[in-house]
Amino acid sequence: MQMSIVTPSYNMLAYLRRCCASVADQQGTSFEHIVVDGESTDGTTDWLRQQARITSIIEHDRGMYDAINKGLRIASGEIVAYLNCDEQYLPNTLAFVKEYFGRHPDADVLFGDTLLIRPNGTLLSVRKTYKAAWPLILSSHLYLHTASMFLRRRLVDEGEYFDPEFRCWGDYEFVPRLLRKGYRVNTVRRPLSAFTITGNNLGLAATAEIERDRERIRPAIPWWIRRLSLPLRLVRMGIKATTGAYCPIGPVEYEIYSSADMVQRQRFRVRRASALWRTA
Repeated sequence: MQMSIVTPSYNMLAYLRRCCASVADQQGTSFEHIVVDGESTDGTTDWLRQQARITSIIEHDRGMYDAINKGLRIASGEIVAYLNCDEQYLPNTLAFVKEYFGRHPDADVLFGDTLLIRPNGTLLSVRKTYKAAWPLILSSHLYLHTASMFLRRRLVDEGEYFDPEFRCWGDYEFVPRLLRKGYRVNTVRRPLSAFTITGNNLGLAATAEIERDRERIRPAIPWWIRRLSLPLRLVRMGIKATTGAYCPIGPVEYEIYSSADMVQRQRFRVRRASALWRTA
């Protein structure tokens, strides 16, 4: 089962190198890595031209989701995913995903847990995944991390691309759309990726663009969700609590690339980790 990983890139070479290394050392399945760069000026383009194992598209784009769509259009894998520059796959993630989809032919989408890490690789928290329900997402936020999201290629073939008009919240529109159309979204309680809180993450730092995206998506949210937003949020929190997604976890052991010039992963071990959102 071939897999395709798409990485949108713009002026993040140091983190892109970590991201690409975490894909390149995956074992147990065949894959292609497509990097779509928006004409970076930090040396990324020269570096990409030297990477024989990476398929690169270097041209102007309209933003992150336009870049992802470009990669998805040329992807050849039966399973597709996107991984941002500030994200990494954990060891054996792709082999696990391949095996999971093989055992669950009815699954269209898979989400796993995600580690939040600092730029030096140390752990902030373990974000546990739990049942995806579109009313609960639209009433609050996207509580599933796309660094640990994998899709069957047939969804793309059926026209399920990201809306390129969004700057930061394309995922928030994309996942509920799949759920509302009846695609089966499964979750698994296993960390599949690590997301680095750099301090400059697009979805955390671009306040004006987030507000623009919020206004863009507001008309698509049914009136009854806006009216029942508080009860729906309480339901979501109840599901999260009953599935143990609030509970600390430990010990946690993981291996990631903690600097751009490392040739192998660095191992970390934490006795007890929070499951709450943390940025510092």
